[in-house]
Parts: sequence; structure tokens; C-alpha cells
Amino acid sequence: MVIKQAITTSNDLTISDQKDVLVELLSFKNLANLKCPLTLDNYQRAYVWGADKVIQLLNDLVSFIQDSHEKAYYMGTILLHREVDEKQSNLCVIDGQQRLTSLAVLYWLLNERLPTHIQFSFRSSRSKVNIQQAKLTIKNWLDKNNLECAKLIEVYDRLLFTVIKVTKEDLAFTFFDTQNNRGVPLGSTDLLKAFHLRAIKSADAHLDELLQSHCAYRWESVQLQGTFSKLSPTHDFAPELFHYYLWRARNWTGNQVVELESKDEMFSHFGNRTKNTELGEVKLYPAGANQWGQSLNLTHDNDFYLNPTRQQLGLQSAYLPFSLRQPISRGVGFFLYAEKYAAILNLLVHKPSRDLEIQAVQQFYNQVVKTLSHYLQSLFRLCLLVYFDRLGSKGLLRFTLWLDHRIGEIRLSQSDIRRETPIKFLRDSKRNLLDVIANAYECDDVIDFLKQKDVSTTYTLNNGWIMKIGGNRLVQERYITAVSKYYRIESLEKKTAEYIELTAEGQLANQMKQIDSRFKGITYV
Repeated sequence: MVIKQAITTSNDLTISDQKDVLVELLSFKNLANLKCPLTLDNYQRAYVWGADKVIQLLNDLVSFIQDSHEKAYYMGTILLHREVDEKQSNLCVIDGQQRLTSLAVLYWLLNERLPTHIQFSFRSSRSKVNIQQAKLTIKNWLDKNNLECAKLIEVYDRLLFTVIKVTKEDLAFTFFDTQNNRGVPLGSTDLLKAFHLRAIKSADAHLDELLQSHCAYRWESVQLQGTFSKLSPTHDFAPELFHYYLWRARNWTGNQVVELESKDEMFSHFGNRTKNTELGEVKLYPAGANQWGQSLNLTHDNDFYLNPTRQQLGLQSAYLPFSLRQPISRGVGFFLYAEKYAAILNLLVHKPSRDLEIQAVQQFYNQVVKTLSHYLQSLFRLCLLVYFDRLGSKGLLRFTLWLDHRIGEIRLSQSDIRRETPIKFLRDSKRNLLDVIANAYECDDVIDFLKQKDVSTTYTLNNGWIMKIGGNRLVQERYITAVSKYYRIESLEKKTAEYIELTAEGQLANQMKQIDSRFKGITYV
């Protein structure tokens, strides 16, 4: 997808003579004198500017036009990358994509054509949507402000950029990390995407590009998950996935349960510490969902092959043979790993499923868990993810009800749930619940651990007063009402261990009866 599809005179000043970096001051017009068009590299992010940033750019241009004292308008730095000693037909934009894309859309509306030296192609459908929105925003702004188009067309010759051309790929990536002081800053997941796309590299450039394209598409599917959460207002689920689930599932072990301190730690854990493998190969480990494979390959045809039998798999990404705490293979392995666990979270909480256990868990989640605080809901989803990764859906409803019994005790005993509450819950126990799940062989291994602490007193009285079922004023009352309705009880004292087990069994039986009733009367030939 190129820009056109998506939206259907200063002298060069050499400031640096260093071999690997060339710095020039160029006008927008003189960017065309670079002898090759500007394109985007494989690891660039999507076009993400919203209406506010587009309008800010337009207002800045108008302010410049109205200020007759200034001869040129400085637009900041553009960072470009090209190979050394190799004949290239383009220059890749590392930093400046958002500004140049916005200027290209405006140029299109003013001139009914694109600037010839900007030839961006976008893999992400998000880019297409955002470019269309930018086009509409600019068109409405032009209609509203009644500005002479000739003045805006003329201003393009007065736009100035500091153009940095970098010849080494490592330098390009370093700049990619440290630049972006204008526009939308890059987060740790943007850098991780770039790092692992760059790691897909071999002697066959065509094969590299195909695998990079497959992985970029898979990454986009990760970004579009998480519709059950409001933690990602930009509709990019990747930061939430890595911070709240993957990093915690891998690092909250023993009593080492602490908040993620920095972007550098995130990048180090999921970037620099990953394992080098052959192109397209993902090393597997005999744990969790994998019992018979040594490695997995993603081919240029976007198929999975399991070694050593080289057997083609037709599996959903949620069932790829990875485990949460295994080492991550660099490149392809990183993208498949992220895709699997984003898909699992979606499968467990949001996506309709044919699995009776998952159906029952979703029903409980919607009726009860959603009444918990944001921090307890996040902990709940994390535990579900770790359980499903280890044991699948077998016993998932029993685990869910017992997990709620323990987390519910926190809700009832504390009116103020803070971000430290889940950390304290995991860290202060004799054993970390996530560790218990990760090492379990049966559902009972986890439930026996959850039963060790007797919380029955909390379900009867709290701070000397009796909770009101049916109340909706206090956070505890809303939770109690939801629990009582689900279990069909008038008093929380009745929610004993035996009753929890009977409820789990009964709910699954009801799910089966509903399925049987749908097929009743159907004749099979």
C-alpha cells in the first residue's frame, strides 16, 4: 500500500565529513535532488498521527506564512539510511516518516499529485486508515480556513530539514532508537518490533522480505487484540501485552515481584537476551504445549513446519508449541511468541469459543470479575494466561472459581485497591502462585495451593459490619451482589469449598445441556 493508494532553494551544507554519517541542510524541494526517492524500511512503524497533530502542523504552517520576517521554516531532522558501496535505488527514512507522510497528504490535496521523491509503502492497515483520516482532517481544515492554496503550495519551497544520511545499519538502528524528539516518541514495543525485523536476515534478500512481511502482519494482529481492555487508547495492544502479561509472567518468580522499572529493561529482556537462530527457525523446548518438537520454522509461504519430521501444522496461533517462560528465539520466534499469547488472552476473555470450559469462564468473567478493580482484573487475566499456557482448558473453570475465591477475599477486605496490591498478593505468600501454576501437572496441584489459606471469615464479616447483598453503593457491595447472583445464594457463608466444586460441575453440565438442546431433533444421514 503506497501513499497514493492510501489517499485515493537552499544549497547543500555538508556539516560532517565522517565516512559513515553525512549531514546536509535541504529544502523540501531539494530532497528530490538526492538522486533516489525516499522510501520506508521494513522495520518502520505505521503512520500514527491523529487529527490533533495534523492540525497542529497546519496551524504552524499558517503562522509561518503570516510571519513575513522569516524566509524559511525549519521542520527538524530527517534520518535516512543507505548501504555503503552498493548501488541503491532508494533511501530509507528512519526518522521523519510521520511529518513527511502528513506533508505528502497535504501536497496531494493542493496539487492533485504526490511529490515524486516521496514513495512510501505501508504494510499496516492502520496506516491506510490513519492516512485517510489525515486526508479528511486536512480537507475540512482547508474548507474551514478559506486559505489560498497558492500560499500553501509556495511554502513547500521554504521548508528546511536537517538531513542525516547514515551508511551503517547498526548506526541507523541506534538513531532509530534515540531520535523522535518530535512527533510520536517510540515505545519499547516499537523498538522490539524493529529489532526483531532486522534480525530476519540472510543471504537471500527476497526470502528475508517475505518473512519480514509475514511477521509484520502478525505483529499487527497482536496490536489489534485486547478489545476487553481500556489500557490501550491508541488501539495498540502490544505495550499492554508485554508489560502487564509477558514480562510479569516471566519475571514475577519467587519473591522477585516488582514493577517493571524502565523501557531499557523491557528491551533488554525481549531483545538483547533473545537467542540467535537460523533464518525462520524457532527453537522449541519440551514443556507446556510442546511435547514432540525440537524446532519450528516459519516459511516464506507463511506455513508452519515442525522439525525433525518437518510436518506441516494447521494450528491456530494460540496453540503454537511455546511456553511462557521459555527462552525466546530472535526474529521470527519473537513475533510468533507475541502472537500466541495475545491470541490466548483474546481466546480466554473475549473471543467466542466452542470449548465448554472457556465458555463457562467467560460467563463468570463477565458477570463477576468485571466488578473487581482494574488492578485485580489485570492479575486475574495474568493468572488465567499462565494456567492455560501450562494446563490448557482442562479444569479451567474450577481454577477460575478458586482464584476468584482468593482474589475476592482481597476485594472484600480492602476498599482501596492499589497497584501494589497484586504484587503483595504474589510476593508475600510462602510460594508465588505463578510459580505454582507454571510447575503444576494437574488442576488439583493449583487448587490445593489456593485452598491452603482459609478466607471463609472474610466472606462472612468485614470490619465488624455485614455486607449487604444487592447493594450497589460500595465497591465491595457490587462485588458481593455479582458473586451471590452467580452462585444463586443469599449469603456468602454458603460459598463453601463443597459448594464451589458443585457449582463448577453444574455450570459445565448446563453448558452441555445447552449444546444438546441446539442439536435436538436434528437427523444425521
